[in-house]
Amino acid sequence: MEAQYHQFEVRSAEDTSIMLQKGRKNIVVYVLYSVLLLLLFILLGITGVKFSLLSEDINEIKLKLTQPNSQHFAPSSSHAEKSVQLVLLTKITPVRGKCREEWVSYENSCYFLSTTKANWSAAETHCQNHQGHLLVINNVEELDYISKIAILMENYWIGLVERQNEGHWSWVDGSDYSSMEKFWDRGQPDDWDYRENGEDCGQIHAAAKRKRRMWNDADCGIAYRYICESKI
Repeated sequence: MEAQYHQFEVRSAEDTSIMLQKGRKNIVVYVLYSVLLLLLFILLGITGVKFSLLSEDINEIKLKLTQPNSQHFAPSSSHAEKSVQLVLLTKITPVRGKCREEWVSYENSCYFLSTTKANWSAAETHCQNHQGHLLVINNVEELDYISKIAILMENYWIGLVERQNEGHWSWVDGSDYSSMEKFWDRGQPDDWDYRENGEDCGQIHAAAKRKRRMWNDADCGIAYRYICESKI
């Protein structure tokens, strides 16, 4: 009887030991699982913060890109305008032949479109200083070419002037005005008497879209852009 009781006690002790070992293992598993969950939550939290900051940076960049007046993203108007003009000139008529830098060629002439403004006399002097003269339009093909490369909404002085008496127009290079085709805009030249100095110098009219640019007479003392021409 005592032997059986002793045997029972031994088994009970073994069972208790086994249960304790299983319990410890379960506790270790639960602790490890909890630690893993905690690390996972921390990782997700850090990732979420970084993603949020990244999203804010992206939104800020988008906002700046959509604001044309931003100091960081908007170039100066003169630089942007010059860049647009350079792109237009490059795409339409690549520089070739003997034309100097910033001049473009068509047929047997080189052309310079100014980005600054001057009165008619100063514009002609500038062209002469570069071995040329203000633009002389010989035919409709040349006018159409100039119309393609001129900046929209800008008037340009050309080499047409009324020097001797009213109604007597002449070209600066001596070309015979009377025998050449005329491209005056509707109602021009009108020599508008409202201006003190009259309107004795020729220009090509501004346009809001790409089309043939017609001629207009204007006050020679007003500053406009201008087009120089030099023979190759």
